[in-house]
Parts: sequence; structure tokens; C-alpha cells
Amino acid sequence: MERSIDTVRETPHWSYSAFNTYLTCPMRYYFRYIEHAEAERTSVSIPFGRAFHAVLSERAMKGADYTVEDAKEDFSVFFKGEAEVCEKLTYKQDEDYLFWEQRGCDMLDVALAEWTDDYTVKSVAEAFSVEVPGLSKPLIGEFDLVVTDGGDETICDWKTASMKWPAGKADRDLQATTFCYAYRQLHGRMPMFRFDVFTKAKAPAHHQFYTYRNQDDLDRFVYLAGQIEKVVNTGIFLPVESCMNCSECAYSERCKAAHRKAG
Repeated sequence: MERSIDTVRETPHWSYSAFNTYLTCPMRYYFRYIEHAEAERTSVSIPFGRAFHAVLSERAMKGADYTVEDAKEDFSVFFKGEAEVCEKLTYKQDEDYLFWEQRGCDMLDVALAEWTDDYTVKSVAEAFSVEVPGLSKPLIGEFDLVVTDGGDETICDWKTASMKWPAGKADRDLQATTFCYAYRQLHGRMPMFRFDVFTKAKAPAHHQFYTYRNQDDLDRFVYLAGQIEKVVNTGIFLPVESCMNCSECAYSERCKAAHRKAG
């Protein structure tokens, strides 16, 4: 019986998101994963990304009979539902719900026109839970899409982004390493990894980035994951203050006051 991502989240676990949050800002990790603090704001990019992702899952499962009109109709429903459950939803200046609903539909025109994954689909939204040496909790996650071509397996991950990724980003990305590790543990084979990045620009675009991991990359991931758990267990969490981290952080005000609370 296949498990859903919601099911594997029910027990204590590690995830790529948790690792990446810690590496980006340990203080943010503390507020989100230790204190479970209420978000001070939620960027519209979060419900937008979830809705867009859900539509691509529908396309992958239903095949070519799922039209762009179907996709746009579902996106409007998914986006509305996701936005309604978000607390303190925020938009940038001159943007609103209708702006992003239209932008999502424009992006779907591109996504479905350039869809290339109607060859062998092995799985869609495949949840995983694997043990990692040195960790006290399992690593969980979800493969957006796994396809096979000539016997080779490729994990595909869908992203929405404000701009095209720079050269080399995919080869350095921790998610690809984390997911390749999990796939190797589950299936005994090293997959390829592909990021499908859909830009949220006025003229949306779709870019694919293939990347590969070797055994040394997986060994380094195991080492890194173990070190993160050790440091988390010390209970010391420092902020990484930068315009990139702080400008849209859901815990920025709480972080600014943290030193007064500690004092």
C-alpha cells in the first residue's frame, strides 16, 4: 500500500526542507521546526506554488486528455483553496489575487505546450521514508514525478521561480542530492535528476536542468545530515541576517526580538 506524504509526516522526521532551512538560517529553523511559531506573514508564492504543482500532478496522472482548459480551471480552484487557508497572506505592491491567478494561467499555457513526459511515467507524487545512518529520525519527502526512458530513471521536480536559474545551480542543489539518496536507498539504483523551472515573469518560460549525483555526493549528504542533527541537538540557533533571508521571512519580527527574550 502506497503512503501519502501526509501519512509519512505524522511521525518525527527529517526532510530536505528542514535541512535547507537550517543551512539558510538556523534561527528560522528554530522558529519553524522547534518552536512551531505562528507565521507573521505568508507570501502569495506559497499557495501559488502549491496550486501550480497540484495542476502539474493532475497532468502527469491523466495524460494528454487533460487539456490546458482543464488545467486552468483546476488551477483557479486549487489556488483559491490554498489562498483561503493561508493566514496573513501578503502581496507585493501592485499585485493581488487576480494578478496571480492570471499569471498562473499564463504559465500553464507554457507548461502544457512544452510537456514532454508522456513517455513511461513510473510514479507521480511518490512519498518516501528512508533511514539515514547517524540520524535519529527517518528522511521523508515526495518525488513529484519519476519517468523512465530507455531503462534509465529520472526524478523530475517542478519549481516556480521569479527568474531563470543561473548556470550550475542544479549541480549544487541539496534537494537533488537528498532525493537521489532516498531513491537509491529505496530502489538500489542511482537516478538522474531533472528540475523543471517555470518562471513567473510577465512572459513565462520553462527551463529544464538535468543533474547527476555519484556515490561520493551521497556520502557527503549523509555526513552533512548527521552534522546538522548534532548541531540542532545542542540547542544553539543563530540568525543569518541578510536581505535575501530576512526580507520575506515569516518570523522576522520574532527574530528581531529574540535577544530581548533571551536577556
